[in-house]
Amino acid sequence: MIETEVILEKDIFATLACPEQEGAFPSILLIAGSGPIDRNGNGPKGKYQTYLYQELAHFFTELGFITLRYDKRGTGKRSGSLINSGLSDLLHDAKAAVTFLQTQPNVSAVIVCGHSEGTILATDIAAEMTVDGCMLLSGGVDNLMEALYHQRQQAYRELFAMPGWKGWLNRKLKVDEKNEKKTEKIFQKIKQSSRDTIRIQGVRQPAKWFREHEAYNTRAALQKVTCPVFALHGDKDPLVESSVLEELAGLVQGESEYHIVKGMEHGLREQKEPKNILQMKKLMKTILERPLHKAGLQLMAAWLERYVTSGHKSV
Repeated sequence: MIETEVILEKDIFATLACPEQEGAFPSILLIAGSGPIDRNGNGPKGKYQTYLYQELAHFFTELGFITLRYDKRGTGKRSGSLINSGLSDLLHDAKAAVTFLQTQPNVSAVIVCGHSEGTILATDIAAEMTVDGCMLLSGGVDNLMEALYHQRQQAYRELFAMPGWKGWLNRKLKVDEKNEKKTEKIFQKIKQSSRDTIRIQGVRQPAKWFREHEAYNTRAALQKVTCPVFALHGDKDPLVESSVLEELAGLVQGESEYHIVKGMEHGLREQKEPKNILQMKKLMKTILERPLHKAGLQLMAAWLERYVTSGHKSV
């Protein structure tokens, strides 16, 4: 494998990984999830060092694919401000990366692979650009606001299920109803603002990002997708509602498949502990020491072999 740093447009720093053999190869663009994480999947100042996208890139390149992963605004070597960026800005960068791959003489096909929030970007690219495949990892079908709603519902279920007086008190106080009213007020304030950021209780929030995500119709975009679509969730992932993947075949025009992997969490690693959104941060350090889930990798490899190396193209 040969890795080279490239610059897309003026300041999008990225890593291009190619097989060592000469010739043309299909490519995979990795689109990161939410938050200030760089091209490798790592947070700032040594926090949340997941290396998820680096590991995925190496896995795909070892399968015979060219891979491209890039720094989000304000991460890695990239300048700019992520908190001031909206969905439109993130899409601009991702589409620039697709265009870069499409102009490379050694690239025979382009697959977009989004993780978490990146599944929304990958969906839009597959709907608006000509690509040869779309991979949705730990996300898909729902837009951001719908995903956040499911996450809050998961948290309420866990709060109510707490043993003893804690669970009783949460049920008695109706914490779900109170928090939903509070959340609605916050989102209304964000939607009424025209600024890129807004302060909520003294904390800056990415208002433009929320507004643009709230307005984005992921299902409508999926109805325009003609290339093969692959979706992968883990049954230990508390951040997604996997039942929505059942809609996939009825939305996209091309072929699709989805899988829910037993014992896999949001970051595609093995998890033996119960699914729990309230304990995610506490579990993260332990989980990051584990490998990417073997069954998840096998499913990705099988789909890529079946739909891409066989010469399947979008229509």
